Amino acid sequence: MNLLKLFFIALFSIFFLLVNASDSFSQRKKQLEKERSIILNRITNTNRILKRTQKEKKTTISSLSAINGQINQRKQLVQVIGKELKLLEESIRDNQNIVESLEKDLVELKHEYGIMLYLAYKNNSRYEKLSLLLASNSINELLARLRYFQKYNLLRREQIKQIEYVRQNLSKRTSQLQENKAEKQSLLKVQTKEEKELATLKSKQKQILQKFKVKESKLLSDLNKERRILKEVDNLISKTINNSEFSASLSSSEKMTSTSFAKSKGRIIWPVKNGFISAHFGIQPYLPEEEGKPVVKIEKLGIDIQTQPNEPVRSVFAGKVVDVSEIAGRGYLVIIQHGDYFTVYSRLKSVKIKTGDKISAKQPIGTAGSYKDETYEIEFQIWRHQEKLNPEKWISK
Repeated sequence: MNLLKLFFIALFSIFFLLVNASDSFSQRKKQLEKERSIILNRITNTNRILKRTQKEKKTTISSLSAINGQINQRKQLVQVIGKELKLLEESIRDNQNIVESLEKDLVELKHEYGIMLYLAYKNNSRYEKLSLLLASNSINELLARLRYFQKYNLLRREQIKQIEYVRQNLSKRTSQLQENKAEKQSLLKVQTKEEKELATLKSKQKQILQKFKVKESKLLSDLNKERRILKEVDNLISKTINNSEFSASLSSSEKMTSTSFAKSKGRIIWPVKNGFISAHFGIQPYLPEEEGKPVVKIEKLGIDIQTQPNEPVRSVFAGKVVDVSEIAGRGYLVIIQHGDYFTVYSRLKSVKIKTGDKISAKQPIGTAGSYKDETYEIEFQIWRHQEKLNPEKWISK
């Protein structure tokens, strides 16, 4: 009986670990599926914008950015699918091992139960039981033999339960194993499709890069113009922030807004519902890299987001409008203060707010404009006092 207890304790411990492993697998699987869904939604938005760019049949920095954005998203998607496949392979391997172990346990349990039935058949008739009880030398010995028979019957019932328990888990694990294998085959097909899409996009990217070679002088001229505008924008933002109130003079509600903004890092909404990042923060290549030539670069104050015509631009957080300016060749620029933090929205063709307005998160502030290559694109920046921050680390993934 002690051996039976030990066996059940060991069996329960194993299945407890298996349940925990199964929960962990489910959580990781759900997380990866969520990541894949988010990327697919972004690819859908990018595709919509990319189709418009392709219809115009122009070879521009914006068209290259659109292709590059799509390639990056497809790469992310293929990576996530790869992680999902690896997770499924781990689950298949674990479930296969469990099935083999349970099959072995079931064979052993049935064998042990067979021996028990055989012994019961030989030695457990009512006459033999009665003879054994009557042969007792004392009441205590009689009671001890009665307890023995009771424990023996209990052992048989427990053995039956044990066999049924293992059989049920074997059936469950076998079913899970088949589901994992089917899901893996389905996911492999998706991975193959996405890899083909990625190859097609890289081919288009190569074609665009070839066309850039005959337009380099104009693109360099555009770059110098862009640098002048960026310097003007930088000076305007810096001056506006210098004139704004900082921590020492903020009201209690403004300090709460500042704290709340800081805690929202990585979860702040996008300034547009539809779009993709077409230029990243910091020093970035402006023209495609060519072997043997120095890389032409530009310093970005924030991120560029390509979007659709007339796309509404919204405030990413509650705050106060501290500046609305119009810049020649770039449209409107809006600066919103969130305590110690500032968000900047530029390249707007129209605005719906004015300096001094208090606004809420998601409130429309204007409309995206088109100020280069007929591409609808806004620039989004985040500052903390005079420090420029990378918006990609602040907006939701």
